[in-house]
Amino acid sequence: MLTKLYWILAIVLILLIGLAGFFWFQSRSNQGLDLQINAPDEVLIGVPFDLEINVTNDSGGILKDSKLSLAIPEDVVFVGSAVGKTVEYKTLGNLGVGNLTKESFKLMALGEENSLRQIEATLSYLPTSLGSRFEIVKKIDLEAGQFGLVVDLTAPEKVFSGEDFEIAASYKNVSGIDLSGLILKMEYPPTFNFIESSLEPDAGNNVWNLGDLRRGSEMEFKIKGNLIGPDDSFFDLRASLEANFLGKTYVISGKSANVSISPSPLSLRIFLNEDPDYVAGPGDVLNYSLAYANNTDVALRDVVIEAKLIGEMFDLKTLNTNGITRSGENALVWNASNLPELAVLPVGASGTVNFQTKVANSYPIKRLSDKNFVLKAEAQIESPTVPYFVGARKTVGLAKLETKVAGQIKVDTKVYFRDAASGILNKGPMPLKAGQPTQFTAHWFITNFGTDVSGVEVRAFLEGNVRMIADKTKSNSGALPVYNERTQEVVWLIDRIPATKGVIGDPLEAIFQIEAMPSANLAGTYMPLIKNSSITATDDFTGLKLSGSDLAATTALPDDPTVGPQGGIVKN
Repeated sequence: MLTKLYWILAIVLILLIGLAGFFWFQSRSNQGLDLQINAPDEVLIGVPFDLEINVTNDSGGILKDSKLSLAIPEDVVFVGSAVGKTVEYKTLGNLGVGNLTKESFKLMALGEENSLRQIEATLSYLPTSLGSRFEIVKKIDLEAGQFGLVVDLTAPEKVFSGEDFEIAASYKNVSGIDLSGLILKMEYPPTFNFIESSLEPDAGNNVWNLGDLRRGSEMEFKIKGNLIGPDDSFFDLRASLEANFLGKTYVISGKSANVSISPSPLSLRIFLNEDPDYVAGPGDVLNYSLAYANNTDVALRDVVIEAKLIGEMFDLKTLNTNGITRSGENALVWNASNLPELAVLPVGASGTVNFQTKVANSYPIKRLSDKNFVLKAEAQIESPTVPYFVGARKTVGLAKLETKVAGQIKVDTKVYFRDAASGILNKGPMPLKAGQPTQFTAHWFITNFGTDVSGVEVRAFLEGNVRMIADKTKSNSGALPVYNERTQEVVWLIDRIPATKGVIGDPLEAIFQIEAMPSANLAGTYMPLIKNSSITATDDFTGLKLSGSDLAATTALPDDPTVGPQGGIVKN
């Protein structure tokens, strides 16, 4: 035992000596080898700069197969290379005694202002007397200051929904070098309506080719538009500036501005069935209310309210309203002609208009992509009277309400005695005879409308004296029905079913064989086989629980054309 322990200690000691020798040799081989990184004390964001690396070999020996690598963070680029390249390699070859090698890299910092970026240089080499590679590593923290091309966006902090306002976009070259190939791009919120700009855009309404900009020069132009949104909502406007260096384009500067929607002086809100989280279903009755109020300190004249209904699931034949109907636009209008109080709306006055319609009873499914139906109600209230504090041609209030339509899932139960198409042979007497077993094939068909569903469960209990034959099951879903002998319940579980399955294309189908043993007291009647089938699932679009059911099945077998009205009656 002691001998084994001595051997282990000896091996560990040899390894430690070898490791110590390796680091000792490496430290000696690095003596006289100098790696220096020379970079500006501070650089500007978006302005190229030169970084120089000096390698001096005063180690007393030749360093063979020397390789230099420079690693940069993601917010620094090698100018002329794609963004995302973080390492560049250079082969230096053999470094003789007293050799001084200089390598230069053109870099550019991007991203956030006033931050540190760590840069790492690594020199690997082979000493003359060893076959193992050694390396020396140096790091520096690069201080990235301000943008070399300063961009500014000026916009009002608050605007009214639909009110025109101006955005001032300015840019100034403080880099100390001339910049070329400049492109300014604006990112607008989806509800921003571009009207015009003092400098004509070069592409769409948000791209300007600015060309060259000399050091110290600055420019400005203005964009006019409006935003549509609910009260107190916030929107971001963003400008980004691109420049071209060595054939590559980089985003070298950017700026954003925030705009919020002030409560409208003429407010409008939409309510549906007195439930802010209402989810509609086929055939539902929709009771809409539009509540309006004059929040200004002046009376508003000639007020007009207009509502538009957008969505294929509206059953507009059931529309009931006292407004003026524009059927071609699916629009409703209220003005002084049908609502006299809108002729003059006093200070602080408020009111409501109402209309009713229904959801269509069926889904308008024609393609596989026809799913996730939404009912949209968009409303506007306006008056030509403009309060002194509103910079617009008219006073406007806007409102929008989107209501999701839940999906629907159905299960259909069919039972057959003669069922060659299933590939399952049923045995036993038909008509049934008391005390003798007869087999049937039961089919479950699932049709899914409107939305994708998950966690699908189909369940049914078998009647007394009926059992499932476990090895006679089939399915086109990849999951088979499972039978619990103790409870006589058949369960079919499916992870997910896409929308329109069974509406377009074949439905999901499960087949299982059952065997019925009729008792004498059933003579002259149909024998019950399967109790009501139920289906449940989670609607992936609305998050609601969906359910459906089908009636119980007996030996009447209405779906089997080979069995007449009297064929399923039990005989003694």
